[in-house]
Amino acid sequence: MAAPTPPGPVSRTTAILDDLLANPLDPGYRLAFQSAQGSQPSRARRWWDGPVLWLACVAVGLLLVVAYQQQHRSAPTRETARKDLIVRIERLQAAGNSLDARAKTLAGEVAGLRNAQLPGNDDELRRMELESGSLPVTGPGVQIQLDEPAPPTSAANGRPGTTPQDQVALLHDRDIRAVVNQLWAAGAEAVAVNNLRLTATSFIRFAGESVLVDFQPISPPYTIEAIGNRDGLLVAFADSPIARQLKTMAAVEGITFRFVGKSRLRLQSVTVSEPHYAGLGTAGPGTATGSAASPSPSPSATESPR
Repeated sequence: MAAPTPPGPVSRTTAILDDLLANPLDPGYRLAFQSAQGSQPSRARRWWDGPVLWLACVAVGLLLVVAYQQQHRSAPTRETARKDLIVRIERLQAAGNSLDARAKTLAGEVAGLRNAQLPGNDDELRRMELESGSLPVTGPGVQIQLDEPAPPTSAANGRPGTTPQDQVALLHDRDIRAVVNQLWAAGAEAVAVNNLRLTATSFIRFAGESVLVDFQPISPPYTIEAIGNRDGLLVAFADSPIARQLKTMAAVEGITFRFVGKSRLRLQSVTVSEPHYAGLGTAGPGTATGSAASPSPSPSATESPR
């Protein structure tokens, strides 16, 4: 009888592959796991575990119900307070507008008495009144209109608490400032933004989602009017960097941008307060002394010389 032949290399390789497929986990890991299980006895379930779990779920549910009721119970109170605040703001705005109109009327009476006492027409005083904005002005100029893109017809689906990208304002205070500065540089004699006359102390800022002009919020569409040499203003503004930038935004982003020449524009006056400035004196630290009186306002309209 012939002796059995020893297994060859192919048989050994096949056996190793079968062992790897049948036992993928290393024996050392299995032994370590079994020893750890043997050293830590399983915790027996106690009879009060179930009732405690149910009581905890009931307590959490009651807490959520109470919070929901409190939230909806206080909603009418908040809505009432909000409506009352809106009414108060509208009433105060109306009172402020009435006082501003009254101040302009009194300024007109004062200017009439002053002109009656002055010998002849003081051209220098008229020029200062025009530059300070205390005098209404009428004349030719340009009108620039800016507006945000039209909102989409379908509602945007976004995460709660976020503003969709298509509803973010594209026009900011820097754009309006750039337009106004370009008009001043082109020789404008008087400028107004949404019927708000600009003076030497005016500012244009961005607060929240609104553009502020001298603390008064304005919303699009923005209308910027400038009185001066109409042809010169049109040529200088059309060739300016801000005009090219707004044209690009109109083509790419879809904003509204138009500027036209006007044969007659009328800009209202503003109530000019007395400015104060720092000066030398014996006052304590941090106290400004000295003041410069502003020109007396006059409500009579002045025709622009251009």
